[in-house]
Amino acid sequence: MDAAASDDAANAPDPHDHLESIRTILFAREQARIDALEAQTAALLAALKAQDAGQQESLAALAQKLQAEIEALEAAARAHEEQAGQLQAQISQLRADFQAETEALIPTLTEQMSGIISATIHEARDEMAEALGPVMGEAIRVQIRESREEMVDALYPVILSAVQRSVAEFVQEFQRNIDARLKSTFGLQGLFRRMNARLRGVSSSELALRDALPFTLKQLFLIQHQSGLLLAYHNEEDEEISDSDLISGMLTAIRDFTQDSFGSGEETDSLNEIQYGEDHIIIQSGQFAYLAVVTSGVEPEWFRARLRTFVAELHIHHAAALRDYDGDPATLPDLETLLKRLAAQITAAEAKPAQPMSRGQKLALLGGGALLLLFLVFSCFYLQFTVALLPVAFGETPTPTATASPTPTATPPPATATPTLAPTATHTPQPTATPTATFTAAPTEMPTQTSTAAPTATATPFIPVTTRPVFAHSQPGRTSSITGAIPANTRLTILDRVDVWAEVAWETPTGLRQGWIPVYWIDFGDLSEN
Repeated sequence: MDAAASDDAANAPDPHDHLESIRTILFAREQARIDALEAQTAALLAALKAQDAGQQESLAALAQKLQAEIEALEAAARAHEEQAGQLQAQISQLRADFQAETEALIPTLTEQMSGIISATIHEARDEMAEALGPVMGEAIRVQIRESREEMVDALYPVILSAVQRSVAEFVQEFQRNIDARLKSTFGLQGLFRRMNARLRGVSSSELALRDALPFTLKQLFLIQHQSGLLLAYHNEEDEEISDSDLISGMLTAIRDFTQDSFGSGEETDSLNEIQYGEDHIIIQSGQFAYLAVVTSGVEPEWFRARLRTFVAELHIHHAAALRDYDGDPATLPDLETLLKRLAAQITAAEAKPAQPMSRGQKLALLGGGALLLLFLVFSCFYLQFTVALLPVAFGETPTPTATASPTPTATPPPATATPTLAPTATHTPQPTATPTATFTAAPTEMPTQTSTAAPTATATPFIPVTTRPVFAHSQPGRTSSITGAIPANTRLTILDRVDVWAEVAWETPTGLRQGWIPVYWIDFGDLSEN
């Protein structure tokens, strides 16, 4: 039994086998999928290994190719460096050769330069002046800066002589104008003008000074500070000036010269005005440019304030253009129009009619006229009344011999003649004595003495002469051709006069010559006072 039981037990199924069978049955499909996935994974791994192997081979080939290119580039760079070294050596050699040739050429050119310049000046003087003109101002400024003392010593006699001559001429002209004004003042028209000026609040001295030196605006220059370039120019006299650029450069050089020579070192110190003859150059400075105005006469009180306002407004609106100007007019605004507008405003303000009189002034003038009229009427009445009473006061029987008084004086007072002739008529009334006294008392020599005495005092006329050497022109105006030079103190004959120009004739060793000169270079002597 035990054996049978053991056989039965051995033949009995194992529970684990049943579980394994059940698991196999249940997970057969999933197992198949897992197996498929494992197969796919193995295939992918094999493909990746194959692809990795191919990429490694291509990368190795590419690395070899890049290494070859790098080596080629390094070789080319080394070749270029060698070539650059060779070129640098050639450049150094060329520089050395050029320097040697230049140093060898300088003595030769130095020897020939003076001759070349002399020939150029002789053959093309105008072209040479035009070429050197733009740099003359800068050259003078540099020379003043580097050799200040030498320039002062060289220019001092010239400037002093010019200043003395200008001052003397100005004083003479001023004296002539004042004399003329004083002569015209003592008259009825001058009296009315003084009364009108007094009523309008203008003193007689100021009126006489302004009439003697009327204010005139002539030219305006707008010039850049550092370079001296002319920015804009306006001429009120409608005369074109061809050398306005040179004038601006020389004016800048004069400003720099005075500032370097006489300035205290401060930036605010600058030349404000220049007096030349009758012209007065007023300079108003700004930050980047300055305005130079040429005038004559006495300037109004508001004139300089108007110039300061114009320069300040110009720098406010156009400071960048004034600072960066390098000679190209296209970079500047329309400055000439601004100068014309300024000149028109100044001229209009100066020519503005006087303010009308107030009601009180009109009443005062009317009252003065009425009083003057009453005075004239009273004077006429008094004169007529006095003449009418003369016969009553002195009698109506004046002796006819009173006019034949033996005294040679021209005044026949009746009181003196009556007591002298009355005793004569009473004691010895001789009619023959009266004609004798008449012929003796009025000799013909008496008018002769009077007529010769008057001409002897004024009979010697003053002959006009030149006050200094002056050029004579063919027509009135400095633009006309020059016909000759007249030395100082040369006797002249005045032929004609047009404005400030006089046509004169003078004797020369070759004969009589004619020309036009300014009248302020003529000394008229006593003729200017008559």
